[in-house]
Amino acid sequence: MKVMRLGNVSVGISSASELLESKYKPEAVDLAVMKRVGKRIVSKEAESKKVVSQPYSMSKLLALLDTDEYHSGCVDAVTMATVMQFECKNSNVTKWMETAEFPACEDQTTILGELIKFYIACGNGFLIKMRNAQGQWMGLERMLPTEVQIVENYDEFGFFRPNFIQTKNNQKQDFAYADIIHIKKSTHKSNAWGLSCLPIAINVEILSEIKTFDYNNFQNGLMIDYFVIVEGGTLRDGTVTDEQGNEVMTDAYTEIEKALIDVKGNAKSHSTVLIESESKDVHIRLEPLRQQDREGGFLSLKKDLREGIFAYHRVPARVVSQLIPGQLGGDNKSDMLMFYHFVIKPLQERLALTLAIEFNYEFNWNVTPADFNFGNLTEALQSADEQLFLNR
Repeated sequence: MKVMRLGNVSVGISSASELLESKYKPEAVDLAVMKRVGKRIVSKEAESKKVVSQPYSMSKLLALLDTDEYHSGCVDAVTMATVMQFECKNSNVTKWMETAEFPACEDQTTILGELIKFYIACGNGFLIKMRNAQGQWMGLERMLPTEVQIVENYDEFGFFRPNFIQTKNNQKQDFAYADIIHIKKSTHKSNAWGLSCLPIAINVEILSEIKTFDYNNFQNGLMIDYFVIVEGGTLRDGTVTDEQGNEVMTDAYTEIEKALIDVKGNAKSHSTVLIESESKDVHIRLEPLRQQDREGGFLSLKKDLREGIFAYHRVPARVVSQLIPGQLGGDNKSDMLMFYHFVIKPLQERLALTLAIEFNYEFNWNVTPADFNFGNLTEALQSADEQLFLNR
């Protein structure tokens, strides 16, 4: 956000296009300085010429989760509602998942939840298919979108089948197309990368600026109630007698402060303040900033920005502890039904299709997307009476 002075007023200006082009530029990775580990799959020529750059910085998009609690809350809500559990009608898949290797303190629901979380936050979710010495698929490990380099490659039919390079701790490791599970949010900017959360980036940035302003005011004790705006001239300095009987000059701002303190009273009192100036053409305006409510003019702006975040993620406001005027005691069943059928269920179907394809490619187990059950949010919210009625 730029702060510019227009006349006597300071104005904060945020430009969406300028914000994206400057702050969200992708970071270039120099693969030549990294040490290779494991088997070489990607050639030197492909490393230097065929790596597909990110459309925007994945690290900056992920950092938005740490910037705004409402955006982070929406992402977490969608993630947890999408992967509530893991069940599969195919016994081979169930057995594989029970014996599979995962990172420490994680299981199939947490690893799949991270896949979905990154998919929502920046448009890309990656999992590594961990293999033993014989090349058998034995487990799953996450790969952060910030660690990935995508290498352009096509099969004999012309379909895009990229290779992948993981860059981590100044090391790089090659992975073939078949070793990476990648789900991406479609975008016109790239056929290799997905893209997400750009539409609300400026919302989060402005909210961050407001928080900084409020924090600085709180830290410095500057709980500003009014702006005194003087137009067309200057205020008159005064001459007063101090405690020792000497005449001294006082500046106009000190006199205004004393005058305001003198007339300070309760909310229903009426007082008059006389402020003199050096010119008859001077106009003095007293603009309240925080007098109406604690947040002042920022209250409605923050509300609009947060509603934009909810609209983008299509998350009911109550899910992230936002109360809706006029519906404080209302039934949120309809909201949750729409949230599940229009947001969560399509994500679950996308995840089920991805896993079915991977298991069939590796083991030919004839797995279908309908075999998977990641949990039904609407059923989880049903009362005991509703469940009894539906089971009859």
